[in-house]
Parts: sequence; structure tokens; C-alpha cells
Amino acid sequence: MSVPPPPQTPYGPPPGDGNPYAGGPYGAPPPPGYGYPGPPPPEQPYGAQPAGYGYPPPYPMDGEHCRFCGGFPAVRATVRGHQGLVVAFRMLRMHGPFCHTCGTATVRDMSARTLVQGWWSWVSPLLTLITLLMNLGAHNRIKRLPPPVPGTHGPQLDPGAPLGSRPHMAMLLVPLSLLTTGILVVTGVIGPKGGTPVASPTSIDTVTSSPSPSPSPTFGYTPPPPLPSFTMPSFTMPSITLPPVSTPTDPSDAVDDAKAGDCLRNDGTSADHPKITVMPCTDAKAQYKVVYKYPATSDEKVCQKQPKSDSSYTRTYSNFPALDYVLCLKHLK
Repeated sequence: MSVPPPPQTPYGPPPGDGNPYAGGPYGAPPPPGYGYPGPPPPEQPYGAQPAGYGYPPPYPMDGEHCRFCGGFPAVRATVRGHQGLVVAFRMLRMHGPFCHTCGTATVRDMSARTLVQGWWSWVSPLLTLITLLMNLGAHNRIKRLPPPVPGTHGPQLDPGAPLGSRPHMAMLLVPLSLLTTGILVVTGVIGPKGGTPVASPTSIDTVTSSPSPSPSPTFGYTPPPPLPSFTMPSFTMPSITLPPVSTPTDPSDAVDDAKAGDCLRNDGTSADHPKITVMPCTDAKAQYKVVYKYPATSDEKVCQKQPKSDSSYTRTYSNFPALDYVLCLKHLK
């Protein structure tokens, strides 16, 4: 039995591989990259941003970093405080670098405490005003900084309310009241000499009645006797010579500037009375090496986050808790 051949089209087979739409000006496949079947665009990783979107950061990352949060940019400045202790006084200081947020918090905190604690010794009113003016200069340097670059800082200090909105500003009435009292005392003691001049009374003309053979009485006004003059003794304000303000030379103050990588030695006689000094790590007398520094805290448990640390050193300030810190240490064998 013979099989009949397939029917032939009068125009011949279609070109190409048998696809009636292949070939020809309209059936040709589109060039690569023009729609399908061009390859889809490469998949972007989650969270990736196109080039030029916020990267690189607008500041070089090799400058100063904040001593509290590690934020960038930061500026070196010194914020000061003052305490009057009736018969003595105490000068406090906190060195930078500070970022915009932590620096503002430090200036507001130390200035507010100075306004309350800084008037109570014989020379403290003058030193308090000088301290506040010096903090104003440090604040002007800090407020010119932009906020820290996101992703470069850790927990930051809370700036709180502006200093002008805090009740501590009412303590500025203390020097004003002292100044007003001094002016009243001086003007009352060194006033014009003599008493208040008394205006001479005008005599009343004699009043006479109609002509009469009998003498008419005379009416008049007799002025009082003059008041005695009294001259107050002169008074000279005493001159006061201010003692020179010296920076404390306590060697423990040098520990406040210690940072990760520095080495320490403890010459104290007991754990309750340490005597810490900072020295080069190449010195054979060095006993500890600073692994990490946690500012604005007095909790020693934070050193549990540092596996290389086996001891710690805590420094606290009863009146300025923002100055507290904990040094996580590693004992040098």
C-alpha cells in the first residue's frame, strides 16, 4: 500500500525552520537587548542603592571622632564647670573632641550645674561668670558642626532643653542682687553732704482791721529753727586681689583622657583607693592595657561585652554624672 505524499503548497515551503512567521522584514527576531528575548536586567541585592546615592560620605572619615558616641565629624573643645565651697572653690573641665549632639549636651549640663553651684564662695561670683563666658566660646565652635553622619556613632548624650528654658537661669539673679545691694550701699553712704534743704516759708503779711483807736493784733508765721547739718564719714571700697586659678595636678586626672590602646599602672594601696597613672605600653612597669572605654556610665557589667577584658576601672563624679566612665582593662602578663 502506498502512502500519498504530503500536500504541497503552491508557493513552496516557508523560509527558516518552518515557522511561518520567521524570516521576512516582519518575522525577523528582534535584535538582542530590544525587549524579549533579551536578558532581563541583573538583580540588585536587597538594600543596595545606585551609585552616587549618599555614597561616599560628604566628610573624610579620618578626622576627629566624638569621645562619647564615636560620631563624625567632631571638634576639639574644652567645657568647664565651677563649684563654690564657701571657703574654697573647685574648677572642673571636660576635654573634647565632641560631636554636635554630645557637645551641646555637655555644655548645657555643666553650665546649668555651674549656675546653681557656682556662687557660694567669696570669689566664686566672678569665676562663675568667667566660666560661663568660656563655655559660650566652646558652644559656638560645637554648634557650627553638622549632625553626625548616620552609621558612624553609637548611643549619644541627651541634650535636653536649651539652657535659656531651664529654671537654672533664675540663679543669674544672685549676681544682680549683689550688684544692686552694693550700689545702694555706696550711694547711701557717699551721698550729698548735709540734710535736705528746707524751703523758707513765705511770711504772711500783716492783716489789719479797719481803723480803730485800739491797736489791732498782728498775725504772722514763725519759721522753725534750721535743722543741724550732719556729714557722713567717707567710705572706700576695699580692694580684693584674686588668687591665681591653678589647674589641679592630681595624677588621676590624666586617666580621664585614656583611650583604647593606652596602658596603665595602679600604685594604690587597696582596691578602694586606686592610684592610676597612664604610661607607654613599652614601659616595663605597665600593668594593664585599655581594651575599651564606655563613657557616661558607671556600670562595670558593660565590660562583659569585651571578651578580651579581665578587669575594669570606674571613675564617677557625684555632681556631673555625664563625666562618668568605665575602662575595660586587660592584665599584662
